[in-house]
Amino acid sequence: TTEAIFTPSTTWAETYAVAEAKFFRCMARQAPRDTLYLNCLQLCASMLVSAGFSSYTWKTVVMHLLNTIPPSSWGRWDFMMRLQDIMCYLHGCLEEKRLDHFFFGNENMPEDIILPAAFQAAEPINLFQCLVQDPAAHAKAWREFEELQDRLTRLQVFG
Repeated sequence: TTEAIFTPSTTWAETYAVAEAKFFRCMARQAPRDTLYLNCLQLCASMLVSAGFSSYTWKTVVMHLLNTIPPSSWGRWDFMMRLQDIMCYLHGCLEEKRLDHFFFGNENMPEDIILPAAFQAAEPINLFQCLVQDPAAHAKAWREFEELQDRLTRLQVFG
């Protein structure tokens, strides 16, 4: 994480916090009043703390989905469907051992977010590269995903 890197003098670690904030503001402007994508993100983040996936992984998955599923489809009545979409997207990422960084090489960036041209032209960075290189980490991620899927199923059935 960027917080763990010591940067002396006036050199700062690369951060995307401003771009992320602009992205979420842009989505909020396009979304209906009862949009719950932030609730989806908060629920996932709280469930995933114990599941072994970082909150950054969840934020990245949600950002990719927000960029492909219209904001009007993130309303209160769509909550469980979007939660399932998040899990399906993560499932596909685990199968491929690939989760692309949201800002690098993303050609579908909203116009409000201005990034250096090198970002847009760059090859996407695989946030799951460690799963490619370490079969044990990949197997552990699958176990954690299955446990999370079971928890979500119980939540849907039993409330």
